[in-house]
Amino acid sequence: MSVSLAAVRRTLVLAVLALLLVGLTATFATAQTEGADEGASAASTRVEILPVSGFVDPPVAAQIEDVIDVAEADGSQLIVLQVDSRGGVSVNAAALVDRMRASTVPIAVLVGPLGEAADAQGAAALLWLGADVRAASADALVGPIEPVTFDERDDTPLEHDLRDVIEAAGGSADVADRLLTEGLDPGELAQAGLLDVEAQGLEPLLLELDGVALPAGADGGEQTLRIRGDEIEVRFHSLGLVRRLLHAATTAPFIYLLLTIGLGMLLFELFQPGFGVAGLAGVITAGIGAFGLTVLPVVWWGVALVVLGLILYAVDTAIAGFGPVTVAATAAFVIGSLNFYAADALTLPVWLVVATALTALVFFVFVMTTVLRAQAGPEGVSVEDLVGRPGIVRSVLNPEGHVYIDGALWRARWTGDTKRAKVGTPVRVHGVEGAVVLVEPFAPEADHAATANTAAPSDPTT
Repeated sequence: MSVSLAAVRRTLVLAVLALLLVGLTATFATAQTEGADEGASAASTRVEILPVSGFVDPPVAAQIEDVIDVAEADGSQLIVLQVDSRGGVSVNAAALVDRMRASTVPIAVLVGPLGEAADAQGAAALLWLGADVRAASADALVGPIEPVTFDERDDTPLEHDLRDVIEAAGGSADVADRLLTEGLDPGELAQAGLLDVEAQGLEPLLLELDGVALPAGADGGEQTLRIRGDEIEVRFHSLGLVRRLLHAATTAPFIYLLLTIGLGMLLFELFQPGFGVAGLAGVITAGIGAFGLTVLPVVWWGVALVVLGLILYAVDTAIAGFGPVTVAATAAFVIGSLNFYAADALTLPVWLVVATALTALVFFVFVMTTVLRAQAGPEGVSVEDLVGRPGIVRSVLNPEGHVYIDGALWRARWTGDTKRAKVGTPVRVHGVEGAVVLVEPFAPEADHAATANTAAPSDPTT
């Protein structure tokens, strides 16, 4: 089995880029208009729609406030938040509910995007309770509200404020007590007088809201919604690129993968000369993952076991063995991964832990071991035997990298006059420093000419 070091580096970098693109791919807030004729008068009904998935965090809260501001400035008739969220992180849910209540544009919160099973827990449940129109799909759940945020940084006084919210929505104190600790389905919410509309998606919701009279809002006047298909203008909003990046940093599996891949790439660089692209990508990736650890509640001994497992995998690579160290590394990594987060709602899926552990095992124990054996050169050949031999640069020497000599890859350090040597540059070994060969520029034609001149017989007539 032949493994190219350059291919391994490219694979690592592409893996990180793919992970980042999956977690971060987004466009800036977009607008979509339906049923509006160019040159005609503006539609009589404008509806702003914002999907909210994942945790309710500062980027999501800021986007909600921005949509409210845009709706108020443009005279929109309705804002719809399409919610599927298991709680909040580092957000002041009470302040966000107050902003929703102060909005001059009515706000509807639908739990159940496109009719799929969805939840509104913690901070998301408070947003649902504070909405002017509370909607849910048939298989949705609202609650429990505790904890409002997983990082325990929210000072929302639940017992008092929650009852105020529910009484304002027409519910009872008994319902408030249940919502604190359990999730309620649409039937129970309707029986408690909290559910306004049961809808299996956005379109059914808008149809149901046509002609619905809303209580007096922040502007003091009652409002009747007019939602007609031939008059409606719908604008869909989404998180911008920067906010999507920050929002991704609160996704439990994403943080775990970033930290694991980042540390793995840094450990990979320990076995390579110099510090290349893989190392830089590892620093960035592990840095984002480390930031995520400060946002979500983690079990620090679990994090330590994951790090220990990766280090043991690196040790296993260094000794080129497959035995007790491999077993210890795998056990530490799996146990740490399963106990990575302190909240049950954040527990990593077993399939993700198994897949990540198998990937780490294959990479360190098999791929890296093969690469290091290839770097060690042919059996029976030592670095001292290479002095005077020519070679070709296979990875940029800046000043360290790899050269190809006599059919094998060797670690090398550039000693020429220029700062670095490009791939494909002919070189010759002139010395050895530990396991690294020292190389200099080599011109085969000039060397051949010099040899020929030295070997040519002298002219006896001179």
